[in-house]
Amino acid sequence: MLVHKESQKPIGWVTCEKIVKTDMKKKVFIYAWLRNEYKYMNFGRELLEKVLHFAFYGIKTSVVFTNAREKGRFAYPLFIGYGFELYKKASPKDINRIAHFKIPKEKYINQNHVVAETYDYEPPVPAVKMKSRYSTENPVRKIDNITFIAQPTEYLCGQAVIAMLAGVSVDEVISVMQNDKGTSTQELRNALKWYGLKTAANARLKYSEGTKLPDCCILSVMLPGYGHWSLYFKGKYYDPEFGVMDKLPEQARLRYYWEVLL
Repeated sequence: MLVHKESQKPIGWVTCEKIVKTDMKKKVFIYAWLRNEYKYMNFGRELLEKVLHFAFYGIKTSVVFTNAREKGRFAYPLFIGYGFELYKKASPKDINRIAHFKIPKEKYINQNHVVAETYDYEPPVPAVKMKSRYSTENPVRKIDNITFIAQPTEYLCGQAVIAMLAGVSVDEVISVMQNDKGTSTQELRNALKWYGLKTAANARLKYSEGTKLPDCCILSVMLPGYGHWSLYFKGKYYDPEFGVMDKLPEQARLRYYWEVLL
């Protein structure tokens, strides 16, 4: 989460993920988003510089990958101007026209005249994993109803969804996940497994307009400026941010659904 120094208000977010090693090289994919009012105030370039410095000297990656819309007025020219290589143009079949970029560490060093590899970063100590007393044969409960639970903060939609499914508190889910911020698909998958709750598939399914949702499923929703987790159960939407509804808010766009078996 990116916070404005003076106002202390959130203005965007950035993630580094999909770290893999190929041919002895570590690679990382970066995603970032800034609120529109901050995009053209030089925050974008400052953010990019800090993320690249962290990637190359903090976690010591060899290549950084990212993407942007070809017709985007912000990210696309920012990456081109910074020296990223366009290694894959948008597919004609891609309605979003997403182009793919990369920048190797050598090019970053030469272009920015980096002399010393300095970064005050210590990798986090892996958290001690809790041993679950649940299993698919002995789940935390049979899901025959849902009691609505609101997310305590703007970051805890994923934890609240798991709490509703498991019938436990958000605080307990935070303890199980060992995360009190935004959650990834993998973290939700691990939490469901910890509580012995089964899904119909290992991955989310892309939602198409008119698709009939299963009786119980986790929803991946896009709202203006941020992604969001929600829950559908037998005709009702149990949204940790907006409450119990017959349909999702108008500004919400359902992207994926993930069936949870009853």
